[in-house]
Parts: sequence; structure tokens; C-alpha cells
Amino acid sequence: MLFDNSFRGSKRKTKNQDFDYKKILLEEKKINKDFLNRIKILSIEEILYLKLDSITASLNGKLFGFPIMKMLPEICHEAFVTYALSATKNKTEACVMLGMTKQQLNNLIKKYKLNQKEENL
Repeated sequence: MLFDNSFRGSKRKTKNQDFDYKKILLEEKKINKDFLNRIKILSIEEILYLKLDSITASLNGKLFGFPIMKMLPEICHEAFVTYALSATKNKTEACVMLGMTKQQLNNLIKKYKLNQKEENL
């Protein structure tokens, strides 16, 4: 089993207990229920393609000088950390899900400024 659910009954209160990034995006009207239903049938590769295509539309399809292949791992790491914080009740559970220490998680939260997203709730 990849994710141990033994922490679910924890009585610890943490900042990310009520953190739900999907809720934030819905409240900011960046997404809606129809979008969420449509995105379910797309693969990650298709979603990335559509995002890149929409970005480059204003640049006539060119990303010259932008190191997209170099930046992709960072983009993915931020998405995984955001998801783990949103899907778990506390940082300890998020660490178990991501397979890292609490210090490593805290460093990534600072690096990606995710604490600001939590405070927007």
C-alpha cells in the first residue's frame, strides 16, 4: 500500500487540515463543475499540451529562449506538493504520501510559497 491511512484519526490541528485548492479555484471562478467533469477524461499529457498550446498562441507558437524542459520537473513538484497538502489532513500525512521528511516538505512549501495559498482560505 502506497498511502497509509493510519493518521486519519489524528486529533492534531494543522493549517492544511481545511486546505482545499480545488475549492479556492472554484471560489476564484478559475474553474467550474463543468470544467472538472471534462478534465476527468483528459490525460496529464493532453492537459499539458493544451496549456502549452494556449500559452504559445499569443507568441505565434514559439517559446524561444524559455527552458520548458528544464522547468517541467519544478512545475510537477509544485503540483504534487499542492495536491498532497490538499488531499491530507496534516503535513505528516503529506510527508507519507510524498515519501519525504517534514523538513523537506517545509522547504518545498517555502520555495513554492504554498503557505500563501493556505492563508487564502
